[in-house]
Amino acid sequence: MRYAYLTPLFLLLSACEPTQFAGGTALPDGSVYKGDLQNGLFHGQGQLQWPDGNHYRGDFHNGRISGQGLLTKADGCTYEGEFLNGEPHGEGRYTCGEDEWSGHFSEGELQKGTAKWDGGETYSGEFLDYGPHGEGELTTEDGSQYKGTFEQGMFLRGSYSDIEGYNYKGDFEYGYYSGAGELTQPDGTTIRANFRYGEADGEGQRVSIDGEGNTIEESGYFAKGIYFPSEAAWRIQQEIPAAQAETRLYSESDRLQSAIDALAPQRPGVRDVYTLLVGGDGTSPVFARELDWVSERLDKAFGIDERVLRLSNGGGYSFPLATRTSIQESLNALDQLLDPQEDLLLVHLVSHGARNGDLTIAEGKMPLKDLSVADGKKWLDNLNVRYQWIVISACYSGQWIKPLSTPNRIVFTSAADNRTSFGCSDDSHRTWFSSALYGDALQQGIKDPKVWFSTANKKVTEMEKEQGIEKDSHSLPQHSIGENFLTWWKKTKKAIES
Repeated sequence: MRYAYLTPLFLLLSACEPTQFAGGTALPDGSVYKGDLQNGLFHGQGQLQWPDGNHYRGDFHNGRISGQGLLTKADGCTYEGEFLNGEPHGEGRYTCGEDEWSGHFSEGELQKGTAKWDGGETYSGEFLDYGPHGEGELTTEDGSQYKGTFEQGMFLRGSYSDIEGYNYKGDFEYGYYSGAGELTQPDGTTIRANFRYGEADGEGQRVSIDGEGNTIEESGYFAKGIYFPSEAAWRIQQEIPAAQAETRLYSESDRLQSAIDALAPQRPGVRDVYTLLVGGDGTSPVFARELDWVSERLDKAFGIDERVLRLSNGGGYSFPLATRTSIQESLNALDQLLDPQEDLLLVHLVSHGARNGDLTIAEGKMPLKDLSVADGKKWLDNLNVRYQWIVISACYSGQWIKPLSTPNRIVFTSAADNRTSFGCSDDSHRTWFSSALYGDALQQGIKDPKVWFSTANKKVTEMEKEQGIEKDSHSLPQHSIGENFLTWWKKTKKAIES
């Protein structure tokens, strides 16, 4: 949801040393009034035009905007309804673009009413600063409903339901189930537990219906939403991956080499895009899910299908693991295949990030080492390929901008060097930055990388505002676009089109 604000106009409209002329009354500030006067004051029906382009038509009372009227701002936003002493007061409707707020206003602020945003969201209830605040009900574009208590645009507690059949009652944080709550799933199973980032976590109860219609209530232990009869049972289950780790690592060299051998050769005279996709933290399933989608989106845009290596932790045995060794070897293998002057190396890294910029590399019980900014820079700088496009979606990923910036390289990061990014919880399908970058904004990247980033950046900010995230907590995605790269990109694009 996006909030717009109706800035007060709203000055004393007495005829303070006005200048009368055939077209109306001119005020010292350059405003022009046309309409009724009484005892030297604007009174009755009239129109007022401000020098900045704002315009009002309606009732005046003793020199002030009061009564029914229509205010049209220079940016096209309008308020129509009741005024008192120059401010919206009473019943009215404020419209800005496709967004609309209506209800009861007091001293310029919407107190209670409804809002409709251009993204398809609607809200009815109490407001503060044109955002949900107090008791209300929010319906999202996909039909999900939040009903309960809001604070400064953020849903705190109440009930949630969606078209898939999920129903939840309890506490929330940043839009996720958080704290004590009760979740009913589409199959009728109910979970009563404490929730963390949208998943049941710790001791709780599971209530289900068996095939004969009997209610079965079980106490147990939840880990990332998965039920276990006890905490001890969960711990035993956690030990199983450790026993499989050695077997998996033993086969990784052959698995990576097979993926490299399957890559298509470079085509002379064609700007081939060789791509490396890396999902670093296998303990969070969102990163493996993201790579599925990013791979599909990039293939539609750049035709990477036969020239992509994917390293994914937490994604089963379909792809080689993401380790420091496999990342470095993959970069070197791609570098040997492509034409260093003609082709592009595109790298997408997604994982959790540390405050120093390190990217988490994790898979089950395997003792893997994280990827540092220094090593990432060294490996990329040592490649022969001239033009590189690096995308990093992780908290604090802005730490990579300065070290990687060169005239021949583009770097996009999901956050500033001191900010977290969003969308990496277990129930997410992809991180917010990647969702914005590879969504509708992707077509812009084919033409102009600068426009691609700015479009995606704007979308991320909108998503953060919609979820009620405070401005000083916004992720602030960063970018570095080398001028040599930009010249080459536009030049080769024209050559391909011709």
